[in-house]
Amino acid sequence: MGTFYSIVGVTLGSNNVANAGYLGFGLHVVIGTLIGTVLGGIGIRWRKIRLLVPYKSAFLGMTAGIGIWLIFFLPITTLLIHPSIQHIVVILAIAWQKTILADQLSNSITNIALIAIAFHLLWGAIYGYMMSSLLRIRVYKIKQHYKDIMNIDPMIRLVTICDLNGNIVFYRRREGVQNLLSNEESKGSLKMAMDAWKIRDGFSSKLGKGMYVLAEYEKVKRITMPFGDDLLLYLTTEVGADHSIIYDKIRSLEAGLQYWNW
Repeated sequence: MGTFYSIVGVTLGSNNVANAGYLGFGLHVVIGTLIGTVLGGIGIRWRKIRLLVPYKSAFLGMTAGIGIWLIFFLPITTLLIHPSIQHIVVILAIAWQKTILADQLSNSITNIALIAIAFHLLWGAIYGYMMSSLLRIRVYKIKQHYKDIMNIDPMIRLVTICDLNGNIVFYRRREGVQNLLSNEESKGSLKMAMDAWKIRDGFSSKLGKGMYVLAEYEKVKRITMPFGDDLLLYLTTEVGADHSIIYDKIRSLEAGLQYWNW
C-alpha cells in the first residue's frame, strides 16, 4: 500500500519516492475526509435516507463505498497511473536501485485496484454503522427532550412526533389516560392529519409558514404543528385545555432544540 501511495505521488509530479508516498497518503486522507463529510451531511439532512436503521445504514455505506471506488479510485488508476507507468518505473528503479518490470508493476497496480473494492465495501459498512450509531444517540437525547412536552400541561393526553414521511420519532401517552381510538384508528387519524398538513403546506409560499391546526371535538382537542425544521408534532388534549398557552410553551421548548444542527 505504501508503494501505491508513492506511485500516486509520482504520477502527480513528485520525483522523490518518500515525498511522493506522503503526498499520495495525504491526498487520500484529505479526499476521504471531504467525501465522508459530504456523505455525512447528506445522510443527516436528506429525509429519504436518514440513517437510523443500522443494517440499512451499513448497506447504504457499502453502496457509497463502491460509488467512491468507481468515481475516484478506478479513474485515477486507469486514466492517470497506467498511462504514466514507464515514468513511474524509472523513478522507482532509481530510488530502489533495482530493476523493475513495467508489466509486473502494472499487474500489481491492477491487483491493488481490485483489492480496493473489498476495502471500500468494508469502509462503507463501518462508516454507515457509525453514522447510524451517532444519529441514534442523538435521537435518544432528543427523545429525552421531547418528554418535556408532556409536562407542559397536565391536560395533554397524547404526544406524537413524526417526520414528514410518517416515521414516528416519539410517542407517549399520559399514564392513566385511556385512548379513545384503536391502534388502527390512531394511525389513520395521524395519517389524515399529516396529509392535511402537507396540503396546507403547499400554499406556504403565498400564505406563509403554517403555525398550527386545531381540531376540537366533543371529547378532545387535537393540535397539529411543525416542530423543528422537518418534524410534525401531533398531540391531543382535554377539551378544557388552553391550546394557545400550550402552543406558546411548545414553541419556547422548541427554541432550545436544534434538531439537525449539531
